[in-house]
Amino acid sequence: MTVYFAFLLHIYQPPVQIAPVVKKIVNESYRPLINALQKNPQAKISLNINATLTEQLDDYGYGDIIEGIRTLASRNQIDFTGSAKFHPLLPLIPEPEVIRQIQLNNETNKKYFGNVYKPKGFFPPEMAISEEIFPALRKMNFDWVIASGIANTLPDFPTTTISQHHSSGINLVFRDDYISIDCAFDKLNNVEVFANRLKYKTQDHDYYVILAMDGETFGHHVKHAINEFLQPLFHNLPSRQDIYLCTVSEIVEKFPKGEKQAPRPSSWSTMPYDLERKVPFPLWFEPSNELHQKQHQFIMYALTTVNLLQKYYEKMDRDQKQQWDNARTFLDRGIHSCQQWWASKRPWFSPDMILRGLSEILLASVNAKKCVPLNVPLDVPETISLILEEMLQIHKEIVLSL
Repeated sequence: MTVYFAFLLHIYQPPVQIAPVVKKIVNESYRPLINALQKNPQAKISLNINATLTEQLDDYGYGDIIEGIRTLASRNQIDFTGSAKFHPLLPLIPEPEVIRQIQLNNETNKKYFGNVYKPKGFFPPEMAISEEIFPALRKMNFDWVIASGIANTLPDFPTTTISQHHSSGINLVFRDDYISIDCAFDKLNNVEVFANRLKYKTQDHDYYVILAMDGETFGHHVKHAINEFLQPLFHNLPSRQDIYLCTVSEIVEKFPKGEKQAPRPSSWSTMPYDLERKVPFPLWFEPSNELHQKQHQFIMYALTTVNLLQKYYEKMDRDQKQQWDNARTFLDRGIHSCQQWWASKRPWFSPDMILRGLSEILLASVNAKKCVPLNVPLDVPETISLILEEMLQIHKEIVLSL
């Protein structure tokens, strides 16, 4: 009996992240992780890199990270996943925005990684899924999507077959939340302890385990995790028959199709008591969190403004089109999920991160207001002005509450 297992590592920094933080994480995590894979050519991972981080790596002069990832992918040591470029919580935004964010992610990562960027699977930011995101994933032709284990609705947790989404037919893979969390919190920090934890089933046939966590776990959050765990694990694996490292895509190909299901709306931070309260995304849209409610209103107002004016794009002059393009860029950047996460107080809270996100959204609406063409119905500029007034009031309430 062999346990096939995969690491899906998610690396991302918010578009408003400051350069010193990116530098610290590059040196502590990204570069050592690439080096560990390079030293062990039999090792492989599935990797999600949101394209906003790819751009930051280029902007801040870390081309060696981009080149290292590209080379490892060309050697089949990295299996890319798709995602949403600026890391929005997809169940909280309309389908056209979901598709746009996925397309932006594909275009940017294709630009930097070239033809080796061919994602079969999809990593939803914060592993947040709901029924509403599957039509977009189907349109974008993804073969599989990963969700937290808590999303599984089958009586048994899938470990020997691959479940499918009941209507779209997309393959569903679920991370083992317990083992992933223990790994992320440094409770499985040597090879034998880790291997024994993977072999938790007493059976005579093969099964699989998917581990998914922030890539920054290794080296940044847990300082010794690369040198004292990953490196020895990668080095030890070729001599073992009991556990076998592969990619998530290889697991999907190897194991037979199983039952269809409608997975629960949830994220990788959703707890059972959240589902009991019918709150699937508590760190981003908690009904009792007034800040979350105001942030969501703020974002929806900006989406309405920018998309309303898009209808009149061809009537704009050159300068107005530039203003609208600016508005669209600020909006894309501003809907990242971190501003809500830092407002969750579960347990973290950061006024700085909240205000950085709000500023991007506000800039989107201010730029949009400047690009209203003259020859549009009178109610268009009036509507834009009213929305902006509401946004300014919400902004004031948020700032005063921090």
